[in-house]
Amino acid sequence: MSIYRGRTVDELIPQIQQELGSDAIIVRRREGLTGGVLGFFQRPYVEIEAMAGAARLDVYDEEESVEPPPPVPAPPPPQQPRAAPAPAPMQPPPPPTPFFTRQPATSSAGGSAYVTAHLAALARAERSQVVQPPLVPERARETPVDFQELIPREIPRPYSSTVTPAFIPEPPARPAPSTPAPPPPSPPRTFERRTVAPGSHARARAGVEKSLRRYGVGEEFAGELIDAAAAHALPFAPRAGLAQAVRMTLAQRIPVAPALSAKGATIAVIGAGGAGKTTCCAALLGAYRTSGTLPAKCATLSRVEDQGELRMILSPKIMNAIPANTPRALRALRKAKVDGLAVIDTPRTSPVDRAGIRELASLLGELAPERVLVALPATLGAAAAAQLLEALAPLEANALVLTHAEETDQIGVAVEAACRFGLAPEYMLDRARGGGWRLSRTDPTGLAARILQ
Repeated sequence: MSIYRGRTVDELIPQIQQELGSDAIIVRRREGLTGGVLGFFQRPYVEIEAMAGAARLDVYDEEESVEPPPPVPAPPPPQQPRAAPAPAPMQPPPPPTPFFTRQPATSSAGGSAYVTAHLAALARAERSQVVQPPLVPERARETPVDFQELIPREIPRPYSSTVTPAFIPEPPARPAPSTPAPPPPSPPRTFERRTVAPGSHARARAGVEKSLRRYGVGEEFAGELIDAAAAHALPFAPRAGLAQAVRMTLAQRIPVAPALSAKGATIAVIGAGGAGKTTCCAALLGAYRTSGTLPAKCATLSRVEDQGELRMILSPKIMNAIPANTPRALRALRKAKVDGLAVIDTPRTSPVDRAGIRELASLLGELAPERVLVALPATLGAAAAAQLLEALAPLEANALVLTHAEETDQIGVAVEAACRFGLAPEYMLDRARGGGWRLSRTDPTGLAARILQ
């Protein structure tokens, strides 16, 4: 048993005959309305319940005529558009066709003719039904008006047979919408260059210069750093600020020593008396022997006061001091470099001892060490540090170790001196919390951040 639903019976006849055959039997027929908005503008529909017919048998000897379908009542006169007539009584649906009906003793073609005639009668009855006129006049659909005007004051047709008509109050009058004035045209967009106020720039410059001077940087070098940062670093990082730009510029100014060979090298430590060069040598040996992969040896150079010549002791091969410029001493130092790392502790060198500086420069020239470290105390002032480095220039130093760093925070003096003389601040020596000495490597970025926080 199947249910078919459409707008008219004419639409359903081909579908029923195609799916259930020409012997289909109509069991029930129902009509109603669907769709619409708030009960209006609904469309009628027809729903037919049918089933496939069985093979028919001739059980009568005589032929009987097919009973005609029940008469269809005449349609009532059409109603006026704005009138509110009483709802017309609905016609009862035709009685369902029984499963077995008396048919003449004919072939299946006779049954097909009966179904076709019955469906045609249903179609004629549907077309003869009264169609309610639209509640809204034709002019209302032609011209766009407010939706509230389309709703009648009194609903002439209830939603169902059990609902009484409802009355919708008249909506309050609304003022006509006014068209807003168009906004004024926006002016053309222009790009202006942002400039820093002179007062704010002066305050930032004064603050950076004060921080640099606080950690020992000279006034001239501080102004040079600020000018270079404002000219070359600040244009590429305007939001970073002047302090960060100066910090970047200072890190670029600090020299960096070339890397040592992984197969072997010679490191010579030079400096004045009390600078901490011997302590630095001991810390270097301890670091390499504890965690390094190269065997480290230390050669100690000393000067005999009465003879004025340099003598050398190289543990454990040369335990008795011999002249440092002899072939045996030079071979032993070169052999220590080939085997691993050779650390040379030079005698104390005074800036006024020019002869001793020339003799030590000659010995270091024959050995050609990869690294010549100047032990520069952090407690020295700018003038004393410059005098010491100028006097030790013949020794061709290429790096420095900052000693006594725990006694002061004026490391800006050593950093400025390193930039002036082209020396890479590679190590920093200070006392550890346990009481011993601690030797640590430094980098330009860390030193710049320590000076300009």
